[in-house]
Amino acid sequence: MQNTTLGHAAGAHAQRENAKSMPAIEPRAAHSALHDREASFHDAWASSTKLEDVLVRECFEAPTALENQFILSKMGNLTGKRVLDIGAGLGESSVYFALQGARVTTTDISPLMVEKVLQLAAKFGVRIEGIVSTAESLNVPENHFDFVYIANTIHHVHDRGQLFAQIRRALRPGGLFLSYDPLAYNPVINCYRRMASEVRTLGQGPP
Repeated sequence: MQNTTLGHAAGAHAQRENAKSMPAIEPRAAHSALHDREASFHDAWASSTKLEDVLVRECFEAPTALENQFILSKMGNLTGKRVLDIGAGLGESSVYFALQGARVTTTDISPLMVEKVLQLAAKFGVRIEGIVSTAESLNVPENHFDFVYIANTIHHVHDRGQLFAQIRRALRPGGLFLSYDPLAYNPVINCYRRMASEVRTLGQGPP
């Protein structure tokens, strides 16, 4: 079970409430160490994954891709739309949006993940802008994107209040924020977390 979130750029109540519940900001050095750990972990993941193993259409069109199918129904026609994909990982979502005609900017804390996304885009014959960035300090234009999309990433972010502020800054007026993330209280997810410790970073928190 996943938690799917929709929020308009103007006055998203859920974002404000989430920001209120965030833990106190850690010292900058601690954040830097956590970011370095995340980047190294995902660099290793990118290095060990072959392009042919990255399933693009399946992530949105398979019968099990219910969250992404719901999100697509809210996005509508993507031709010419500007989409920001935060924490894009291997790039399945970024490439899929580009295949639908969107103008995609992909970001990730891992340089090798961003490189993998660009390689995947070239394989599928689409162009994507890639930016290496933490989720809390996005190096993207203000009031620019029609959609901000995040999948399975928020629980990796330590200063979520800053993340939501960055999303608000990046979205154009009337733009839409779409996200899904594992629920902390889901017993199936928690069982998976205990079993799959090798594919989870140490600093990964609950959603």
